[in-house]
Amino acid sequence: MAIGFLNVYKERGMTSHDVINRLRKISGIKQIGHGGTLDPMAEGVMAVAIGKATRLLQFLNDDKTYLAQIRLGQTTDTDDVEGKTLTSTDDVSHITREEVERVLSTFVGKQQQIPPVYSAIKKGGMKMYELARKGEAPDELEARAVEMYKVELLSFDLPHLSVRVACSKGTYIRSLARDVGRILGVGGCLSALLREQSGPFEVAQAKKLDELKDAGRENFQNFLLPLQRALEIETVELQRDFAKRLANGQVLDRDQALLPQANEGDLERGQASDSKELLLAALEGTPVALVRLKEGKLLQPEVVLVNASEI
Repeated sequence: MAIGFLNVYKERGMTSHDVINRLRKISGIKQIGHGGTLDPMAEGVMAVAIGKATRLLQFLNDDKTYLAQIRLGQTTDTDDVEGKTLTSTDDVSHITREEVERVLSTFVGKQQQIPPVYSAIKKGGMKMYELARKGEAPDELEARAVEMYKVELLSFDLPHLSVRVACSKGTYIRSLARDVGRILGVGGCLSALLREQSGPFEVAQAKKLDELKDAGRENFQNFLLPLQRALEIETVELQRDFAKRLANGQVLDRDQALLPQANEGDLERGQASDSKELLLAALEGTPVALVRLKEGKLLQPEVVLVNASEI
């Protein structure tokens, strides 16, 4: 059974759900999930989990990098150019590059951001964009804590701004476009968006759906990124008897459970750092469970990936 992560290039015009459905047809695998919705107008990196890797999506590094184009002088109900225009002006020629750079710099750091009303945020079991289409959404959503590590102006060609944004999970670039336009006094919305990076996945290595289809179902697994690389953690090898115990949910003593070489190097007794708190426990290279290293010596199963009967 295939297990791993796939770096997919989502093309503009497709929903994230469309991508998952196509992948199921291409691979013949039903258990597929993604690590974060991309709006239909957006394109670029989409981290996809295959098989039991879907249980590990929450452990992916969620930091992202985007290349965004902002259109000044227009506001819409969706905060992007595909929505209904609310206000529009051609009078943006007075805005200077220096003024834009100053405004963008104010968004660097931790902040409270108001998401777009047309979003995948759920309320009462329904997504906000579903409520908005029915006219039942609030005028404004509650602000959420996000962090932007970098907001860099790449090009200044009024009414368009090209911006690169490095940010935390949950950051809406549509909200950034809206807020930049508001502060500049002319309004703004998002006109194009490319996700360049999501955790360890980069756009240069992303595979388009047609490329995966042309490669054939028998070669699909060759495109998968191993769990330890996607999660950016180390792998430790278990002894078989202890692998069965771990698959049954038992907490193990590391020094007893691991093969002798697994106790050498960076994982020497008492030397485990916080960055190595999560480990992938494997049997002969096959993932058994994601474990948490407790007190430097106990392996506590976080997510079990195999049944004990399979060992």
